[in-house]
Amino acid sequence: MANESNDPKYTYYEEVYKVFLNTVDSYDFAQMDDDELESVLYGYMDSGRLLFSTYIAKDFMDDDPENKRFNFKMTRVEIALLAQAMKLEWVREHLNSEELMRKAIGDRDFNTVQGYQYLDRLQTMEKQLGREITAQINRLEYSNPELYGEMK
Repeated sequence: MANESNDPKYTYYEEVYKVFLNTVDSYDFAQMDDDELESVLYGYMDSGRLLFSTYIAKDFMDDDPENKRFNFKMTRVEIALLAQAMKLEWVREHLNSEELMRKAIGDRDFNTVQGYQYLDRLQTMEKQLGREITAQINRLEYSNPELYGEMK
């Protein structure tokens, strides 16, 4: 996943992926080859950046998939926020698969095998991450003097 010549004018996907991977603990990622892992990570990032559709400061859809980079430089906070949005997508994927498992094997067996606690934790995490991301995007926008001028 390494880029030989990282131009400092851009943020490369790999920078965001590293931050994301430091926030999740998944055995599945370790079992993937580089191409498969990159495809999965791009999917999380692509879905996660939709949360920035109303973000005024930068267009998170402005990227260059061939060079695996965004066409602008993100701040460290924006990178961390995009990685958090990726984590939200990862949580949603696990939540959906757990709900499908519960439906497939039945409530009683699911409660015996997995328990509702795991599903409840995923639902709580999903709500919390969504609120945190929205609040942080709002804070970034309102604190940006280029967008709103000096707030007094």
